Amino acid sequence: MRVIFSTTIAREPVQRALKTFDDLDLVICEDLADVAPLVPQADALVLSDPRGAPGRAIAEAMKQPGSKVRWVQLLSAGAAGLLAHGVPSGIVLTNQGGAVAPAVAEHGMAMILSMARRIPAICDRSLRYEWSKAFDPPLVSLEGKTLAIVGFGNIGAQLARRAAGFDMKIVGLSRSLTSSPLAEMRPMEALDEVLAEADVVALCIAALPATRHVMDAARFAAAKPGALFINLSRGETVDQAALRTALETGHLRGAFIDVTDPEPLPADDPLWRAPNLFISPHTAGAGSPHTGRRIAEVVGENLRRFMRGDPLLHQLKS
Repeated sequence: MRVIFSTTIAREPVQRALKTFDDLDLVICEDLADVAPLVPQADALVLSDPRGAPGRAIAEAMKQPGSKVRWVQLLSAGAAGLLAHGVPSGIVLTNQGGAVAPAVAEHGMAMILSMARRIPAICDRSLRYEWSKAFDPPLVSLEGKTLAIVGFGNIGAQLARRAAGFDMKIVGLSRSLTSSPLAEMRPMEALDEVLAEADVVALCIAALPATRHVMDAARFAAAKPGALFINLSRGETVDQAALRTALETGHLRGAFIDVTDPEPLPADDPLWRAPNLFISPHTAGAGSPHTGRRIAEVVGENLRRFMRGDPLLHQLKS
């Protein structure tokens, strides 16, 4: 069985896991752009989510007559890059489940705390040797504040665990209405109502055609005045012009996003100049050696299941 492997995520641990399978013909590509020509001879692909031209080429190669690919294992949580170009029916698409969720949730909690406790302003004053207790907007405590988690999947659930430690009231919004002992669960149809109640809004929803610009001008207008906003999902889930306006008018107290549309965000994009906005360069999932181990475990287990003909874990599309 031939597997094509190319990733920028957890490359070493996943490669080690794949090499433990004796009967595997493993082809390692340094670049996702090199994958498409190899698709006709492959049974499975193990990849980072291929965005842009590589994703288009891989999707087209899988659609050609004679393609043998029956399974694509993505090492990312999202699959928008590949799904944007269409995955043929009969190919099972899986992701890494919640392997990266703890690190992303930790980053999300840091985003919220840094805005609430005005950490960037404190750091700036420290560099200038300035002792001042006056902040505009002022420091706030998270205790008793309402956190709305829009998209209560793996990342949302992990964020709820961390926010509960700060005695926040947590409201989770989900299409599936998954139960949680930490959150009051509401349907996605209640989003506008919940936005009006929330002191902090965390966007953790999957990037799908139906969720493009789920946070648009109307949704930001529906948000509670003075709310904080973070985005841990994908850039295309937010109307960035609307976010900028909400910050410029002062309707939002602040925003911290880890993702933009496009990425990297061009230096001349007006979003950079929005007041009280902080942008991390899609690094929320970085920093934990446990993430790579968990991803490798998912890949190894799914490969064993694929070889046996058993159902695969974390299926996104079949």
